Amino acid sequence: MRNDTIKSIEVYTVAVPIEAPLRHSNGVHPGWFTMTLIKITSSSGAEGWGEVGGGGFSVKNFLESIGKNLIGESIFNVQRIQWKYVSPITATYYNQLLPQIWFPIETALLDLQGKALGIPIHSLLGGKIRDEIVASAYIFPRYTRDGRGGETTPEEILKLAKKWKEKYGFKIYKLKAGVFKPIHDLDVLKLLNDELPTALFRVDPNGAWNIMDAAHVGSQLERFGVRMEYLEDPVWDMGNMARLRDFVKIPLATNTCVTRFEDLIAAHSLKAVDVILGDPHWWWGLRGYQQLGRVCGALGLTLGMHSPGELGIGLTAMVHAAASTPQLATAIDTHYMHLLDDVIKSRVEIINGRIKVPDDPGLGVEIDYNKIEKYQALYYEVKEYSYAADPARPEWYPIIPETSYAPCPCHK
Repeated sequence: MRNDTIKSIEVYTVAVPIEAPLRHSNGVHPGWFTMTLIKITSSSGAEGWGEVGGGGFSVKNFLESIGKNLIGESIFNVQRIQWKYVSPITATYYNQLLPQIWFPIETALLDLQGKALGIPIHSLLGGKIRDEIVASAYIFPRYTRDGRGGETTPEEILKLAKKWKEKYGFKIYKLKAGVFKPIHDLDVLKLLNDELPTALFRVDPNGAWNIMDAAHVGSQLERFGVRMEYLEDPVWDMGNMARLRDFVKIPLATNTCVTRFEDLIAAHSLKAVDVILGDPHWWWGLRGYQQLGRVCGALGLTLGMHSPGELGIGLTAMVHAAASTPQLATAIDTHYMHLLDDVIKSRVEIINGRIKVPDDPGLGVEIDYNKIEKYQALYYEVKEYSYAADPARPEWYPIIPETSYAPCPCHK
């Protein structure tokens, strides 16, 4: 098995339902996550799995085009495969697409390696330094579907936070902001802070606020003593983030204005951010995320982990990366609690706000082929979508900074 080569590659696109449509400053996730899965079969018959999103679109054709070139390569030649077929030089022409394409390929190869050697992926990454990974509750305003969701007002969002505290034991909450006026998001955070007295908070408007609104929200959060970990992308681009630092003391985090290793140089020079929210999806896989951790450590930047939306395959890969990256200093984000189902047989458990790191060989998950077939059929039924749209506001489209916030009953 140590001489295994890549025998075949199969790619599937699935649409897995979520509880209710998620609203954010860029639009709406309509009611499911579109994910592309890759299965790499080795010459000994073992299977390795990986997963990638696509913002509502399938990347099946792209993965298949790259995948056909990998037949016959050793499952252990990860560096050779990356630099030959999915290199950072090539990524210049595809911006952030190729790093995301690489993530499922690398995950599947590491899954195969772990199974061949009888060890978990985190052992291939140098070993785990954590047995459990702290996760945050990712709270969105939501539209209603089948009696679920419908959270708009601060009181409704608080009810959801308390529900998830009871169910999952979360101690850290991330609010997706920028849908409604900034005063709405401020009131939500103040209420959460009062009603969840031991919790910590983070807020992410995806750069929708202008500099003055961001400065006002930040100063008011400080004034009212809201227990903020950081403000995530309160404004767009590094220049505005650096300007905002003159107005607020709360740490600034990003997953949008620092997305490449080259960006770290400018971010450090401008003193634009304190926390880099990397992830294996955008940062060249699990080993790329570890490399990001080392660079952040050298620059004195805090490392977190962003969630682009994931099923159990992707979340488990994130957990392996988090377990084996010493510089990770904050709870990881995840959308997982929004899912109604998964394509693995045993769902990832979140207990007391933590996820146990798997020790089984490879990724440590068992694929449910019936679920893949079921949600592949759903994908062909619902097809693709652009989440840069809001079905309740057909004339609206996202701009940065936002000037036309969604109406809400609590802030006219």
